[in-house]
Amino acid sequence: MSVATIARNAVPRAWGPAWHGLLVGGMVVGIGSFAYQWWNGLAVTGLSNTISWGAYIITFMFLVGISAGGLIVAAGAELVGSVRFASLQRLAVVLSGTAILTAALSILPDLGRPQFVWRMLRQPHWTSPLIWDVIIITVYLTIAGLDLYVLTRPIPRPGSLRRLAAVALPAAVLVHSITAWIFGLLVARPFWNTALLAPMFISSALVSGLGLLIVAAHLVQRWTDWKPQETVYEDLGGLLVWFLAADGFLLFTEVLTTYASRVPDHLEQLDVLLFGRLAPVFWAEIALGVLVPLAICVSRLRRRRRWVVAAGTLAMAGVLAKRINIVMTSMYVPLVGLAPGIPNGRAGQGFVPAPVYVPTWVEFGILIGLASFFGMLVTLGVRYVVLPERADREAES
Repeated sequence: MSVATIARNAVPRAWGPAWHGLLVGGMVVGIGSFAYQWWNGLAVTGLSNTISWGAYIITFMFLVGISAGGLIVAAGAELVGSVRFASLQRLAVVLSGTAILTAALSILPDLGRPQFVWRMLRQPHWTSPLIWDVIIITVYLTIAGLDLYVLTRPIPRPGSLRRLAAVALPAAVLVHSITAWIFGLLVARPFWNTALLAPMFISSALVSGLGLLIVAAHLVQRWTDWKPQETVYEDLGGLLVWFLAADGFLLFTEVLTTYASRVPDHLEQLDVLLFGRLAPVFWAEIALGVLVPLAICVSRLRRRRRWVVAAGTLAMAGVLAKRINIVMTSMYVPLVGLAPGIPNGRAGQGFVPAPVYVPTWVEFGILIGLASFFGMLVTLGVRYVVLPERADREAES
């Protein structure tokens, strides 16, 4: 049976015309919202001169995070010679490449005038973490493309995957570290200005990326005839325990150090997180995004696929909550006092006691477009890269 026949026969009902139509419709909504914002400027968003980063940057951080978790697992297993996750390699690379590409696109609407982005490439400032991020994202996309090329060869060259894994692992670490440095090197934002930010970005990326891999593997297995190894979900659940524990420990260390040091600027922003407007999001992150999935994965429930999938879903939601907390904690504490200093945002807007940010329909429309773009690429990747794996194995034998 040919690769094309297997891919065609394995496409589920949900991936038929209705599914593709839904994704195309979502992308149309995103493009329309982006065009409207481009024409009218960032004034149509919920951003202001006190809250300059919002939903777009949160999305960028989250997508960068989920891009590496699965690839790190697959590359790490390849380097140590483990075959436990071999059946997930293609899916992990598809998810990783799609997520980092979508992350790069999510930056464009945040720029306000994306038509001038080429100037950054023509006259780069090499001391800026932003240009470092552009470089490492490009490298990461290239590695993902090479990985897919090697994985889809009928007979890969011996050792080629291991050599790529040796490059992919440090690249994945750098993607998250550089993204963290964009925040951590801003001295004016005390909550971000910590050396622990890069390790926390890496640990939470492992959690969310692994959660995405678990959920995606479950959905592909449920809707197609693709099947990973029998114990793969239990193994991934066991790995998730360690990632959650490391992420929780780093978060606890940062909160304890900041709170115990009693530095006024740091403490003011931490209070917003622990007891202020972001407290519901923070405690939901701890309870539902860390403790519940940890309890599932350390118990016998880890032997059941649906419970592991639930743990992975909650872990991803917890990391998304963490991204919201990281960005908005500092945004909710203005660098300049408001009344009688500056108004909260647009011309004619009066003074307010605290800055307020509520995403508008334009931002939600663009996020829908990005999610649909991500879903379309993953759908095509599963159909033409992941599902034909069985045919490739038959060709090898």
